[in-house]
Amino acid sequence: MATLEIVESSLLVPAEDTPREMLSLSNIDLLNGGKSNNTICLYKNNEGAKDFFSVEVLKSALAKALVLFYPLAGRHVVGDDGRDQIDCNAEGVLFQVARLERTADSIQFEPMSPEIIELFIPRGTHSSTSLLMLQVTYLKCGSVVLGTSNNHILIDGRGAAHIFQTWSRIARGDLKCIVPPSFDNTPLCARSPSKISFEFPIYTTDPSKKEDNPKSCVLSLFKLSKEQIRNLKIRCSNGSNTTSVSTFCAVSAFIWKCYCIVQELDPDTKSILSFGADIRNRICPPIPAYFGNGGIRMAATSKVLKITSSPIGDVAHTIKAEIDRLTDEYIRSLIDYCQVMLDKKLSVMNEDVSESDLRIRTILGMPCDADFGWGAPQLFSWERPTENRVAYIMDEPGNDAGIKIVLSLDPSTMKQFEKVFYEELLFFNGQIN
Repeated sequence: MATLEIVESSLLVPAEDTPREMLSLSNIDLLNGGKSNNTICLYKNNEGAKDFFSVEVLKSALAKALVLFYPLAGRHVVGDDGRDQIDCNAEGVLFQVARLERTADSIQFEPMSPEIIELFIPRGTHSSTSLLMLQVTYLKCGSVVLGTSNNHILIDGRGAAHIFQTWSRIARGDLKCIVPPSFDNTPLCARSPSKISFEFPIYTTDPSKKEDNPKSCVLSLFKLSKEQIRNLKIRCSNGSNTTSVSTFCAVSAFIWKCYCIVQELDPDTKSILSFGADIRNRICPPIPAYFGNGGIRMAATSKVLKITSSPIGDVAHTIKAEIDRLTDEYIRSLIDYCQVMLDKKLSVMNEDVSESDLRIRTILGMPCDADFGWGAPQLFSWERPTENRVAYIMDEPGNDAGIKIVLSLDPSTMKQFEKVFYEELLFFNGQIN
């Protein structure tokens, strides 16, 4: 097997002087500490361009983008008061250039295996405190793989899309539509006095809420075409207008239903489907350009019997009903709750607690414009391979593509899930057609 050759490894700093300050983190940021997100984009040089993915162009554009996104060149630190924050010291982001004597066709990029992470996801000496690390790998066939590792303490899915969008637009000289980020998280500050109007069972302070003997997991890739998604939404809408149910609700309901069928649990068992929901446009007033963690965890709950035996539209509306709870007061109550529980290390409940529970992670519909001037990526992948009982849902690159699901389960459950998934999909499509 060919060995990866690191050609260059450096810290890329902003192109201009940037503010030197300590950036406080919101209570929502603090819920995501210690996690990272890995992404891979594959670009094929179909036209044989000589300057394809020029390192100079990429570095120059990123240095300019870092002037706007200056905290990303800083480091995650713990302040004197014990609270996490970002030291905006302009130390730089890790930028690596590598070569690999393999062709794109010889590599299975999806799902993201440990081998793929080892080859294409950068790792630096400051990996625990860095906020953004990138690696550009040139393959033997002329294709390029762009791998990134983002620190979730500040960068969520929408934030990552914002970075890529800005960086790529600068690279190709499209400066008209660049939207500067806002790092002002005062709209997410807790109220004084606190007012907690809801309960938040998905969040826990109990470190024992973990599976004693967690099972090893495998990843499998599932794809849904636009036509299959349309048919699924028709089923969820009882044959009416498909806009009444979102793609997220329809696909999540389908995954949840298949999962509960496979598990063969007691019909009276409670199953929890947890998922992230973005608050930027739901808080009052909205904060659409806010850069920081803007997602919170929600949890749809139902008995296994209802999930497996009810029409899929009912399952989808159970998820939608949970999303509809995301009002301004709900968001502010959660922020206040986090403040009250600050010294108790609040975290999202581990989904490995029960085999009846499943987690959805999604970046559906996020505007990730990753064309640096040489065309859009032919492949985009985003997962955390070590997480069990998690489904990752994302758009396929290209205007005519559907969506893909990367699912993480233990091997025996995965084998059964694959069978049920395609049988149920065939049934739904047959009912429509």
